[in-house]
Amino acid sequence: MKLPKIGIVTQARTGSSRLPGKVLNQFCGVPLLQFQIDLIRTYNFEHIIVVATTTNHDDQKIVELCKQINTECFLGSENDVFDRYCSVAEYYKFDHIVRLTADNPLVSYSIINEAISSHLTNSPDLTSTRELVTDRTIKRHVPKGLSIDIINCKTLLSVDSEKLNKFEKEHVIPVFYNGKFQVNIIKQNFKYNDDLSIDTLDDFNRVQNFTKSLIKEDKLFEFLGYG
Repeated sequence: MKLPKIGIVTQARTGSSRLPGKVLNQFCGVPLLQFQIDLIRTYNFEHIIVVATTTNHDDQKIVELCKQINTECFLGSENDVFDRYCSVAEYYKFDHIVRLTADNPLVSYSIINEAISSHLTNSPDLTSTRELVTDRTIKRHVPKGLSIDIINCKTLLSVDSEKLNKFEKEHVIPVFYNGKFQVNIIKQNFKYNDDLSIDTLDDFNRVQNFTKSLIKEDKLFEFLGYG
């Protein structure tokens, strides 16, 4: 039986409004994006890692970094992130995409591992660690910054993207919560519940200091459920 082709795709761009260029800022000694990719590679998943960036000239710096660290890089729409993922799915012929964002550097092995297993077993349209409520608020089942989504590419490519609104195009997963699709929710209990996502400079410094403390105490992989 042919095994499904899974891509681990992290979206990255330099044009953040609150912290421009954050994905290339030095985080624990390397660019933030590289830290995330190095971490994923440590887990030895047998899946292609792709950085989904944009055609904006400023994002050529991301393309150059990907070349340096020998990582696949795909250039797509800057504002229509949904279309960017569709283009990645078509280009690489993925059956499923594990969706990450480069401003969430601490990728959890235990969450990804459980999510992939559950996704392949239950065959939903989307597997996620969060639920989108009708008023667009998010109910999270893991700490912010550890969230992941796994998208069935057949479903992804079946969506008429021309009918999506700006919010749906930018955030990718909201359309899966319109009641027409099967969503599989992953829940894990974490003793640590603080925000680990990077949006501002204060976030960057806080998450970096937390990560450095885990590395110093040799507890980074324990925290991320690996080993």
